[in-house]
Amino acid sequence: MMTLQGWVGLLALLAGISGLAAIAAPAACARALRALPRNRWAGYLLSTAALAWSGWLLYTMPLEFLMPYRRFIPWVMLAAIPFSWFAMPDLLAARALGGLFALIPAPVLQLVRVHPSPWRLVVVTLLYLMAIAGMTLIMAPYLMRDGIAWMTRSGRRLRMCGAVRLLVGLLLGWLALAVFN
Repeated sequence: MMTLQGWVGLLALLAGISGLAAIAAPAACARALRALPRNRWAGYLLSTAALAWSGWLLYTMPLEFLMPYRRFIPWVMLAAIPFSWFAMPDLLAARALGGLFALIPAPVLQLVRVHPSPWRLVVVTLLYLMAIAGMTLIMAPYLMRDGIAWMTRSGRRLRMCGAVRLLVGLLLGWLALAVFN
């Protein structure tokens, strides 16, 4: 079980690294971003992570109506993972990333809701935005492709978006080290 500081630190690291990549190497970052929505191996990896996490949550939650079928959940997930690869190959990485964006906020929100600092609301707001973005990507994965096309239209725009992500990463890093310790 990760602590609130660990989760916020991980989010800070992910935001900071992606922001630095966009600032330092916009051309390479643009190529990688444009290829991501249709990248087969990224789709396999991200969908496996999202479905495994979903299966684990279904298995561990005390949902009364699932109790008689609980022992079948691992087998269903083992079948669902490769099935998703073949049933939704188009923009699978975008959908799977949306799934992860929808799953990540839950454990962090459980931890941040009891923290006494008013700074917790910054994290809550970012997590709800992440969940909304995740649900949107699941329903309309082409929006990721369109958003990436807009963001990578010019190196300057990509650097500015990277600077925003870096600032968010720095804010989250400060929160993890100074507030949520």
